[in-house]
Amino acid sequence: MKKKWILLTAALVLALGGCQGKKEALVQDEEVVPLPEEEKKEEAFQEYEVDLSDKLSDFQFAMNEEVYTLPESMEVWKERGWEISSDRGEEYLETESFIEGESLKRGEETLTVAFVNQEGESQALKDSMTGGVTLEYREGGTVYQLPGKLCLGRATLNQVTEQYGTPTDEYEEKEDIYVTYEFGLYKKAEFVFHIEDETLYRVSLQNYRAPQGADEEVSKEEPQAVKEYERPEQFSENPRDYVVSYDHQLYRIPAPVSEFVKHGWKIQEEGSDVYVKPGRHGYVTLEKDDHTLYAVVKNYGEQTIAVKYAFLTNLSGDFDVTKVSIAVGNNITLGMSEENMKILLGGNAFESQEEEKGTSYYLYSDETKKNFVRIFVDKDLGLVREIQVSNSPESLADGKEERASGEGPNSTVLPDENKVPAEE
Repeated sequence: MKKKWILLTAALVLALGGCQGKKEALVQDEEVVPLPEEEKKEEAFQEYEVDLSDKLSDFQFAMNEEVYTLPESMEVWKERGWEISSDRGEEYLETESFIEGESLKRGEETLTVAFVNQEGESQALKDSMTGGVTLEYREGGTVYQLPGKLCLGRATLNQVTEQYGTPTDEYEEKEDIYVTYEFGLYKKAEFVFHIEDETLYRVSLQNYRAPQGADEEVSKEEPQAVKEYERPEQFSENPRDYVVSYDHQLYRIPAPVSEFVKHGWKIQEEGSDVYVKPGRHGYVTLEKDDHTLYAVVKNYGEQTIAVKYAFLTNLSGDFDVTKVSIAVGNNITLGMSEENMKILLGGNAFESQEEEKGTSYYLYSDETKKNFVRIFVDKDLGLVREIQVSNSPESLADGKEERASGEGPNSTVLPDENKVPAEE
Protein backbone atom coordinates (compact mmCIF):
# COMPACT_ATOMS: atom_id res chain seq x y z
CA MET A 1 0.00 0.00 0.00
CA LYS A 2 1.54 3.28 -1.08
CA LYS A 3 0.67 6.34 0.92
CA LYS A 4 0.98 9.85 -0.40
CA TRP A 5 0.83 13.37 0.92
CA ILE A 6 -1.63 15.58 -0.93
CA LEU A 7 -2.47 19.24 -0.59
CA LEU A 8 -6.11 19.42 -1.58
CA THR A 9 -7.72 22.53 -2.96
CA ALA A 10 -10.47 23.80 -0.69
CA ALA A 11 -13.95 23.88 -2.15
CA LEU A 12 -16.75 26.34 -1.52
CA VAL A 13 -18.97 24.96 1.25
CA LEU A 14 -22.73 25.46 1.36
CA ALA A 15 -24.04 25.30 4.94
CA LEU A 16 -27.27 23.36 5.37
CA GLY A 17 -28.65 24.01 8.85
CA GLY A 18 -27.01 21.70 11.36
CA CYS A 19 -24.86 19.73 8.89
CA GLN A 20 -22.86 20.63 5.82
CA GLY A 21 -23.63 18.50 2.77
CA LYS A 22 -22.99 18.22 -0.92
CA LYS A 23 -26.20 19.95 -1.98
CA GLU A 24 -26.17 22.33 -4.94
CA ALA A 25 -28.52 25.28 -5.35
CA LEU A 26 -31.50 24.58 -7.62
CA VAL A 27 -32.04 27.13 -10.36
CA GLN A 28 -35.76 27.43 -10.99
CA ASP A 29 -37.74 29.52 -13.43
CA GLU A 30 -41.42 29.92 -12.75
CA GLU A 31 -42.31 26.22 -12.94
CA VAL A 32 -41.76 23.81 -10.05
CA VAL A 33 -38.91 21.38 -10.68
CA PRO A 34 -39.29 17.92 -9.06
CA LEU A 35 -36.49 17.01 -6.67
CA PRO A 36 -34.09 14.29 -7.87
CA GLU A 37 -33.87 11.14 -5.76
CA GLU A 38 -30.61 12.32 -4.20
CA GLU A 39 -32.23 15.62 -3.15
CA LYS A 40 -35.20 13.78 -1.65
CA LYS A 41 -32.79 11.69 0.43
CA GLU A 42 -31.09 14.81 1.74
CA GLU A 43 -34.43 16.43 2.50
CA ALA A 44 -35.19 13.45 4.76
CA PHE A 45 -31.84 13.76 6.59
CA GLN A 46 -32.65 14.74 10.19
CA GLU A 47 -30.72 17.75 11.45
CA TYR A 48 -29.82 18.56 15.07
CA GLU A 49 -28.56 21.87 16.39
CA VAL A 50 -25.78 21.01 18.82
CA ASP A 51 -22.99 23.00 20.46
CA LEU A 52 -19.76 21.50 19.09
CA SER A 53 -16.23 22.84 18.92
CA ASP A 54 -14.96 23.82 15.46
CA LYS A 55 -11.59 22.15 16.17
CA LEU A 56 -11.08 18.48 15.40
CA SER A 57 -8.30 18.36 18.02
CA ASP A 58 -10.92 18.87 20.74
CA PHE A 59 -12.31 15.40 19.85
CA GLN A 60 -15.96 16.22 20.24
CA PHE A 61 -18.79 14.59 18.29
CA ALA A 62 -22.57 14.36 18.48
CA MET A 63 -24.96 11.43 18.16
CA ASN A 64 -28.28 13.04 17.28
CA GLU A 65 -28.64 15.71 20.01
CA GLU A 66 -26.09 14.20 22.44
CA VAL A 67 -22.56 15.65 22.57
CA TYR A 68 -19.56 13.55 23.66
CA THR A 69 -15.89 14.38 24.20
CA LEU A 70 -13.01 11.88 24.10
CA PRO A 71 -11.83 10.66 26.47
CA GLU A 72 -15.18 10.42 28.27
CA SER A 73 -15.97 8.81 31.62
CA MET A 74 -18.01 5.61 31.42
CA GLU A 75 -20.37 7.26 33.91
CA VAL A 76 -21.45 9.71 31.18
CA TRP A 77 -22.17 6.85 28.78
CA LYS A 78 -24.08 4.92 31.45
CA GLU A 79 -26.25 7.94 32.24
CA ARG A 80 -27.22 8.04 28.56
CA GLY A 81 -28.22 4.38 28.48
CA TRP A 82 -25.05 2.77 27.10
CA GLU A 83 -23.95 -0.52 28.60
CA ILE A 84 -20.93 -2.78 28.48
CA SER A 85 -21.55 -6.52 28.82
CA SER A 86 -21.24 -7.63 32.43
CA ASP A 87 -18.52 -10.20 31.73
CA ARG A 88 -16.33 -7.62 29.97
CA GLY A 89 -17.06 -4.82 32.41
CA GLU A 90 -15.39 -6.67 35.27
CA GLU A 91 -12.16 -7.18 33.33
CA TYR A 92 -9.28 -5.05 34.55
CA LEU A 93 -7.00 -2.67 32.68
CA GLU A 94 -3.48 -2.06 33.92
CA THR A 95 -2.42 1.47 34.75
CA GLU A 96 -1.81 3.77 31.76
CA SER A 97 -3.02 1.22 29.22
CA PHE A 98 -5.86 0.77 26.73
CA ILE A 99 -7.86 -1.95 25.00
CA GLU A 100 -9.53 -1.66 21.59
CA GLY A 101 -12.32 -3.48 19.76
CA GLU A 102 -14.77 -3.47 22.68
CA SER A 103 -18.53 -2.81 22.35
CA LEU A 104 -21.12 -0.58 23.96
CA LYS A 105 -24.84 -1.19 23.45
CA ARG A 106 -28.00 0.88 23.84
CA GLY A 107 -31.14 -0.85 22.69
CA GLU A 108 -30.56 -1.83 19.06
CA GLU A 109 -27.49 0.43 18.72
CA THR A 110 -23.94 -0.92 18.98
CA LEU A 111 -20.70 1.06 18.95
CA THR A 112 -17.13 -0.18 18.66
CA VAL A 113 -15.03 1.61 21.28
CA ALA A 114 -11.67 1.61 23.04
CA PHE A 115 -11.29 1.81 26.81
CA VAL A 116 -8.35 3.60 28.43
CA ASN A 117 -7.08 3.64 32.00
CA GLN A 118 -5.18 6.85 32.73
CA GLU A 119 -5.05 6.33 36.49
CA GLY A 120 -2.13 5.23 38.65
CA GLU A 121 -3.65 1.83 39.47
CA SER A 122 -5.51 -1.00 37.72
CA GLN A 123 -9.14 -0.33 36.93
CA ALA A 124 -12.17 -2.31 35.74
CA LEU A 125 -13.42 -1.52 32.24
CA LYS A 126 -16.75 -0.41 33.65
CA ASP A 127 -14.94 2.25 35.70
CA SER A 128 -12.53 3.39 32.99
CA MET A 129 -12.87 5.98 30.24
CA THR A 130 -13.90 5.68 26.61
CA GLY A 131 -10.91 6.90 24.63
CA GLY A 132 -11.84 5.78 21.12
CA VAL A 133 -14.95 5.26 19.01
CA THR A 134 -15.83 4.26 15.46
CA LEU A 135 -18.86 5.94 13.87
CA GLU A 136 -20.40 4.64 10.62
CA TYR A 137 -23.21 6.18 8.61
CA ARG A 138 -26.35 4.16 7.96
CA GLU A 139 -29.27 5.60 6.02
CA GLY A 140 -32.08 6.46 8.40
CA GLY A 141 -29.92 5.73 11.44
CA THR A 142 -28.20 7.88 14.02
CA VAL A 143 -26.97 11.28 12.81
CA TYR A 144 -23.27 11.57 13.59
CA GLN A 145 -22.00 15.14 13.60
CA LEU A 146 -18.37 16.29 13.84
CA PRO A 147 -16.75 19.67 14.64
CA GLY A 148 -17.57 22.30 12.02
CA LYS A 149 -21.09 20.92 11.41
CA LEU A 150 -19.86 18.04 9.26
CA CYS A 151 -22.12 14.97 9.20
CA LEU A 152 -21.36 11.43 8.16
CA GLY A 153 -23.27 10.53 5.01
CA ARG A 154 -23.23 14.13 3.72
CA ALA A 155 -19.79 15.71 4.22
CA THR A 156 -17.33 15.44 1.34
CA LEU A 157 -13.57 15.08 1.17
CA ASN A 158 -13.17 18.71 0.16
CA GLN A 159 -15.31 19.92 3.04
CA VAL A 160 -13.34 17.89 5.57
CA THR A 161 -9.96 19.18 4.37
CA GLU A 162 -11.28 22.74 4.18
CA GLN A 163 -12.54 22.55 7.76
CA TYR A 164 -9.59 20.70 9.33
CA GLY A 165 -6.69 21.65 7.06
CA THR A 166 -4.10 19.55 5.27
CA PRO A 167 -4.21 15.95 6.56
CA THR A 168 -1.23 14.14 8.01
CA ASP A 169 -1.72 11.36 5.48
CA GLU A 170 -4.03 10.37 2.63
CA TYR A 171 -4.19 7.27 0.46
CA GLU A 172 -6.57 5.17 -1.62
CA GLU A 173 -7.30 1.50 -1.08
CA LYS A 174 -9.81 -0.48 -3.15
CA GLU A 175 -13.09 1.50 -3.07
CA ASP A 176 -12.16 3.93 -0.30
CA ILE A 177 -10.13 7.05 0.41
CA TYR A 178 -8.45 7.20 3.83
CA VAL A 179 -7.54 10.55 5.42
CA THR A 180 -5.72 10.80 8.76
CA TYR A 181 -5.14 13.70 11.14
CA GLU A 182 -2.64 13.18 13.95
CA PHE A 183 -2.20 15.32 17.05
CA GLY A 184 0.71 13.56 18.72
CA LEU A 185 0.87 10.05 20.15
CA TYR A 186 -2.44 8.28 20.79
CA LYS A 187 -4.45 11.21 19.48
CA LYS A 188 -5.71 10.96 15.91
CA ALA A 189 -8.76 10.82 13.64
CA GLU A 190 -9.16 8.63 10.55
CA PHE A 191 -11.82 9.45 7.94
CA VAL A 192 -13.01 7.00 5.28
CA PHE A 193 -14.73 8.22 2.08
CA HIS A 194 -16.38 6.37 -0.80
CA ILE A 195 -13.99 6.79 -3.72
CA GLU A 196 -16.85 7.20 -6.20
CA ASP A 197 -18.46 10.36 -4.79
CA GLU A 198 -15.92 11.21 -2.02
CA THR A 199 -18.63 11.15 0.67
CA LEU A 200 -17.63 10.54 4.28
CA TYR A 201 -19.18 7.35 5.67
CA ARG A 202 -16.92 6.27 8.56
CA VAL A 203 -14.68 7.95 11.11
CA SER A 204 -12.51 6.52 13.88
CA LEU A 205 -11.59 8.90 16.69
CA GLN A 206 -8.79 8.09 19.13
CA ASN A 207 -7.75 10.19 22.13
CA TYR A 208 -6.13 8.13 24.86
CA ARG A 209 -4.59 11.17 26.54
CA ALA A 210 -5.56 12.26 30.05
CA PRO A 211 -7.73 15.42 30.20
CA GLN A 212 -5.74 18.45 31.32
CA GLY A 213 -7.60 20.50 33.91
CA ALA A 214 -7.06 24.25 34.06
CA ASP A 215 -7.20 24.15 37.86
CA GLU A 216 -4.25 21.73 38.24
CA GLU A 217 -1.50 23.17 40.45
CA VAL A 218 1.68 23.07 38.34
CA SER A 219 5.10 23.82 39.80
CA LYS A 220 6.89 26.62 37.95
CA GLU A 221 10.32 25.76 39.33
CA GLU A 222 12.88 23.77 37.39
CA PRO A 223 13.08 20.36 39.12
CA GLN A 224 16.36 19.37 40.77
CA ALA A 225 16.55 16.28 38.54
CA VAL A 226 16.59 18.52 35.47
CA LYS A 227 19.33 20.69 36.98
CA GLU A 228 21.40 17.59 37.70
CA TYR A 229 21.06 16.12 34.21
CA GLU A 230 24.50 15.64 32.67
CA ARG A 231 24.81 15.92 28.93
CA PRO A 232 27.15 13.22 27.57
CA GLU A 233 30.23 14.40 25.72
CA GLN A 234 31.06 11.10 24.02
CA PHE A 235 29.48 8.10 22.41
CA SER A 236 29.51 4.82 24.34
CA GLU A 237 30.50 1.49 22.82
CA ASN A 238 27.61 -0.04 24.77
CA PRO A 239 24.27 1.00 23.21
CA ARG A 240 22.58 0.09 26.52
CA ASP A 241 24.08 3.23 28.05
CA TYR A 242 21.42 4.99 25.94
CA VAL A 243 23.72 7.70 24.66
CA VAL A 244 22.29 8.90 21.39
CA SER A 245 23.21 11.54 18.84
CA TYR A 246 19.99 13.13 17.59
CA ASP A 247 20.08 15.86 14.98
CA HIS A 248 23.84 16.04 15.69
CA GLN A 249 23.42 16.67 19.42
CA LEU A 250 24.26 14.17 22.17
CA TYR A 251 21.69 13.13 24.80
CA ARG A 252 21.44 10.39 27.39
CA ILE A 253 17.90 8.96 27.42
CA PRO A 254 15.88 9.73 29.44
CA ALA A 255 16.69 13.41 28.88
CA PRO A 256 14.72 16.55 29.86
CA VAL A 257 12.52 18.04 27.15
CA SER A 258 14.15 21.37 28.02
CA GLU A 259 17.46 19.99 26.69
CA PHE A 260 15.88 19.56 23.26
CA VAL A 261 14.41 23.06 23.49
CA LYS A 262 17.94 24.39 24.10
CA HIS A 263 18.98 22.86 20.79
CA GLY A 264 16.27 24.44 18.68
CA TRP A 265 13.31 22.11 19.10
CA LYS A 266 9.96 23.75 19.84
CA ILE A 267 7.04 22.28 21.78
CA GLN A 268 3.92 22.05 19.62
CA GLU A 269 1.14 22.94 22.03
CA GLU A 270 -1.70 21.23 20.15
CA GLY A 271 0.06 17.87 20.18
CA SER A 272 1.54 18.08 23.69
CA ASP A 273 0.37 17.75 27.26
CA VAL A 274 0.53 20.95 29.28
CA TYR A 275 1.75 19.21 32.41
CA VAL A 276 2.65 15.75 33.76
CA LYS A 277 1.66 14.47 37.21
CA PRO A 278 4.22 12.94 39.62
CA GLY A 279 5.44 9.51 38.60
CA ARG A 280 3.23 9.51 35.51
CA HIS A 281 3.81 9.46 31.76
CA GLY A 282 2.76 12.16 29.32
CA TYR A 283 3.24 13.11 25.68
CA VAL A 284 5.08 15.82 23.79
CA THR A 285 5.34 16.80 20.14
CA LEU A 286 8.55 18.59 19.19
CA GLU A 287 9.18 20.43 15.93
CA LYS A 288 12.36 21.69 14.31
CA ASP A 289 12.70 22.86 10.73
CA ASP A 290 10.59 20.35 8.78
CA HIS A 291 10.91 17.56 11.35
CA THR A 292 8.30 16.40 13.88
CA LEU A 293 9.04 14.18 16.87
CA TYR A 294 6.23 12.45 18.80
CA ALA A 295 7.53 11.23 22.15
CA VAL A 296 6.57 9.80 25.53
CA VAL A 297 7.79 11.68 28.62
CA LYS A 298 7.87 10.86 32.34
CA ASN A 299 7.79 12.97 35.48
CA TYR A 300 10.37 11.56 37.91
CA GLY A 301 9.63 14.19 40.58
CA GLU A 302 7.07 14.55 43.35
CA GLN A 303 5.25 17.60 42.00
CA THR A 304 3.15 18.21 38.89
CA ILE A 305 5.43 19.89 36.36
CA ALA A 306 5.22 21.56 32.95
CA VAL A 307 5.87 19.15 30.10
CA LYS A 308 9.16 20.91 29.26
CA TYR A 309 10.58 19.67 32.57
CA ALA A 310 9.55 16.05 32.04
CA PHE A 311 12.07 13.50 30.78
CA LEU A 312 11.78 12.23 27.20
CA THR A 313 12.08 8.45 27.21
CA ASN A 314 12.18 7.47 23.54
CA LEU A 315 13.65 8.64 20.25
CA SER A 316 13.61 7.34 16.70
CA GLY A 317 14.96 8.22 13.30
CA ASP A 318 14.42 6.62 9.90
CA PHE A 319 14.42 7.19 6.15
CA ASP A 320 10.66 7.51 5.75
CA VAL A 321 8.82 9.25 8.61
CA THR A 322 11.11 10.72 11.27
CA LYS A 323 13.90 11.79 8.95
CA VAL A 324 16.30 12.96 11.62
CA SER A 325 19.98 12.03 11.82
CA ILE A 326 20.40 9.54 14.67
CA ALA A 327 23.32 7.45 15.96
CA VAL A 328 23.76 5.08 18.92
CA GLY A 329 26.46 2.95 20.55
CA ASN A 330 29.85 3.34 18.94
CA ASN A 331 28.44 5.74 16.29
CA ILE A 332 26.06 3.32 14.54
CA THR A 333 24.18 5.59 12.14
CA LEU A 334 21.39 5.57 9.58
CA GLY A 335 22.63 4.48 6.17
CA MET A 336 25.42 2.31 7.60
CA SER A 337 25.92 -1.17 6.11
CA GLU A 338 24.78 -4.18 8.12
CA GLU A 339 28.34 -5.48 8.14
CA ASN A 340 29.78 -2.31 9.66
CA MET A 341 26.89 -2.11 12.13
CA LYS A 342 27.73 -5.57 13.48
CA ILE A 343 31.43 -4.66 13.74
CA LEU A 344 30.58 -1.59 15.83
CA LEU A 345 28.28 -3.65 18.06
CA GLY A 346 31.39 -5.54 19.09
CA GLY A 347 30.67 -8.02 21.85
CA ASN A 348 27.28 -6.56 22.76
CA ALA A 349 24.66 -9.30 22.83
CA PHE A 350 21.54 -8.77 20.74
CA GLU A 351 18.41 -10.57 19.59
CA SER A 352 17.41 -10.50 15.94
CA GLN A 353 13.92 -10.71 14.52
CA GLU A 354 13.20 -11.32 10.85
CA GLU A 355 10.50 -9.09 9.37
CA GLU A 356 8.94 -8.72 5.94
CA LYS A 357 11.20 -5.87 4.85
CA GLY A 358 14.31 -6.62 6.85
CA THR A 359 15.78 -7.56 10.22
CA SER A 360 15.41 -5.84 13.60
CA TYR A 361 18.32 -6.11 16.05
CA TYR A 362 17.25 -5.61 19.68
CA LEU A 363 19.61 -4.78 22.54
CA TYR A 364 17.61 -5.14 25.78
CA SER A 365 18.57 -3.77 29.19
CA ASP A 366 17.31 -6.86 31.02
CA GLU A 367 15.00 -9.87 30.77
CA THR A 368 11.85 -7.72 31.02
CA LYS A 369 12.65 -6.32 27.54
CA LYS A 370 10.98 -3.07 28.54
CA ASN A 371 13.95 -0.84 27.72
CA PHE A 372 15.89 -1.37 24.50
CA VAL A 373 17.70 -0.11 21.43
CA ARG A 374 16.32 -1.34 18.10
CA ILE A 375 18.32 -1.19 14.88
CA PHE A 376 16.44 -2.10 11.71
CA VAL A 377 18.33 -3.20 8.59
CA ASP A 378 16.58 -3.02 5.21
CA LYS A 379 16.67 -6.40 3.45
CA ASP A 380 17.02 -5.03 -0.08
CA LEU A 381 19.45 -2.21 0.67
CA GLY A 382 21.48 -4.00 3.34
CA LEU A 383 21.62 -0.70 5.23
CA VAL A 384 20.47 0.56 8.62
CA ARG A 385 17.11 2.14 7.81
CA GLU A 386 15.74 2.91 11.30
CA ILE A 387 17.05 3.33 14.85
CA GLN A 388 14.80 3.41 17.89
CA VAL A 389 15.84 4.14 21.48
CA SER A 390 13.43 3.51 24.39
CA ASN A 391 14.49 3.78 28.04
CA SER A 392 12.06 4.49 30.87
CA PRO A 393 13.57 3.30 34.17
CA GLU A 394 11.47 3.34 37.33
CA SER A 395 13.70 6.10 38.69
CA LEU A 396 16.60 8.15 37.38
CA ALA A 397 18.81 6.59 40.02
CA ASP A 398 18.20 3.14 38.48
CA GLY A 399 19.86 4.18 35.24
CA LYS A 400 22.87 5.70 37.04
CA GLU A 401 23.35 2.58 39.18
CA GLU A 402 23.24 0.30 36.14
CA ARG A 403 25.93 2.32 34.39
CA ALA A 404 28.08 2.54 37.54
CA SER A 405 27.81 -1.18 38.38
CA GLY A 406 29.62 -2.42 35.27
CA GLU A 407 33.25 -2.05 34.27
CA GLY A 408 32.07 0.09 31.41
CA PRO A 409 33.36 0.04 27.83
CA ASN A 410 35.70 2.58 26.37
CA SER A 411 34.13 5.66 24.79
CA THR A 412 34.73 7.35 21.49
CA VAL A 413 34.54 11.06 20.78
CA LEU A 414 31.61 12.39 18.78
CA PRO A 415 32.83 13.18 15.26
CA ASP A 416 32.25 16.50 13.57
CA GLU A 417 28.74 17.12 12.22
CA ASN A 418 29.88 16.89 8.62
CA LYS A 419 31.06 13.33 9.28
CA VAL A 420 27.64 12.10 10.37
CA PRO A 421 25.92 10.54 7.33
CA ALA A 422 22.80 12.35 6.20
CA GLU A 423 19.54 10.53 5.62
CA GLU A 424 19.05 9.02 2.19
